[in-house]
Amino acid sequence: MGSQGHTRILVVDDSNTMRKAIADALRTVEGCSVVAEGANGLEAVDLARTLRPDLVVMDIHMPLMGGLEAARLIKSDVPNTHVVLVTSVLDPEVQTHALKLGVAACLEKGRGMWNTLRATAARLSQLCPTTACET
Repeated sequence: MGSQGHTRILVVDDSNTMRKAIADALRTVEGCSVVAEGANGLEAVDLARTLRPDLVVMDIHMPLMGGLEAARLIKSDVPNTHVVLVTSVLDPEVQTHALKLGVAACLEKGRGMWNTLRATAARLSQLCPTTACET
């Protein structure tokens, strides 16, 4: 967790509307704070390297660099950062590939995503004691 005892979250989605909705939903989770937002995989990697968030919530399909490639680089460069991928249509093969990369979860966008996303952030914040998440 970050120095203030909060789980620090980076939200990345090429849709401004979805990015803001995800960030707003995560701001309702006790102990979590959204520290930055990005619009593509390149921004995700750069922000993750710079900010070292505890959690990155990121779309799979984005311009310049997709979420899978960004997740691979983030998990390589900032291994203590958890990554949750979201997508409009969750392909089982993509999910299997993502989990092999070390992604914590893959969620399908839609009505059921919000509670699962908040619960995942809350669970990860409890699993991530300060000393384990700081590098």
